[in-house]
Amino acid sequence: MVGTMVGVGVFGVPFSFAKSGFLVGFLFLLLTGFLTLVVNTMFGEVVLRTEKRHQIVGYTDLYLGPAWKKVMFLATVLSIYGAMLAYIIISGDFLSNVLSPFFYLSSTAYSYFFAFILSFLLLTGLRRVSAVEFILTLLFIFIVLLVFGYGINKVDFNNLKNFNPEFWFLPYGILLFAFAGMSSIPIQREILRGAESKLKKSILWAVLLVGILYTIFAFTVVGVAGDVTSPDAITGLFDFLGGKIVVLGSIFGVLAVGTSFLMLGEALKEVFRWDYRLKKGWAWLLVVLPPLALFFIGLRAFIDVISLAGSLAIGLILLVLIFMYMAAKTKGDRKPEYNLSIPKWFLYSMAALFLAGVIYVLFVP
Repeated sequence: MVGTMVGVGVFGVPFSFAKSGFLVGFLFLLLTGFLTLVVNTMFGEVVLRTEKRHQIVGYTDLYLGPAWKKVMFLATVLSIYGAMLAYIIISGDFLSNVLSPFFYLSSTAYSYFFAFILSFLLLTGLRRVSAVEFILTLLFIFIVLLVFGYGINKVDFNNLKNFNPEFWFLPYGILLFAFAGMSSIPIQREILRGAESKLKKSILWAVLLVGILYTIFAFTVVGVAGDVTSPDAITGLFDFLGGKIVVLGSIFGVLAVGTSFLMLGEALKEVFRWDYRLKKGWAWLLVVLPPLALFFIGLRAFIDVISLAGSLAIGLILLVLIFMYMAAKTKGDRKPEYNLSIPKWFLYSMAALFLAGVIYVLFVP
């Protein structure tokens, strides 16, 4: 689950904290981390209340019906397209940091290079990258600790005191995006088959560990770089921590977004192939063309993309999960290993909050 959550979103967290103010960002981290934990444990109970195996869209169909299934499918597809577009955008910065001393190209050119190579790999069916995800998770922890070790003596606490009311809401969508890992919960149940009682604890520790890592990463980057914190978090550290740290962080970034691009792309391709019976070529085109087309027409603001994807798509997914949980309480066909007792007023309050986030990002400039 940690491997699922730790993706491209983590690189946007320090920038959002720097723009809104570190304290505002940290409060949003506590809020979104807590809400993510609650909804994930609710979804874990839904999974344990269901005898047959499904993924998130299948559970929506089972407990809420075909209309809500369409909403969940749309939100899931939007979140995947948003993530893939974000991967294309940020890959250009990372590749430029690594390769520019040898082959100078613009970051846009490197983004196209990344998109074409990874799209070709998707066409060939390269999908066995889950083991690599585990290694990259360990590497990410190493990079965070390395940046912290190099940067702790250079942290300026004045950089952590800023507050910008204009950008107060910016961390919300980015953190929802960065904490998103719901799709791993049905897989966790399979891993824990025979020991399903450990599912709630595994969700708790995963969210807690990720929250701690994000806090350390944001504290160090914002504390060192301050107002010049870059949208990808890594590039802005060059003048403070030196080129070696930036290159190492960028290499990790390329590997992380590359494997995530393949995993999400393959998952969406299988949805089009197996759920909608499309041929392999058409399914592949529906996966790779929309994010590439959005990048081509000029949608290249990394922070805006992941903020929108988080507030809109992930917020909508979490909203549906709340009602799915309420339905599964009475419709489930299996006795779960744990049974949450959450007051209805709190459930409706969470739903109202996620809905408010969706409305805010759509209608407030």
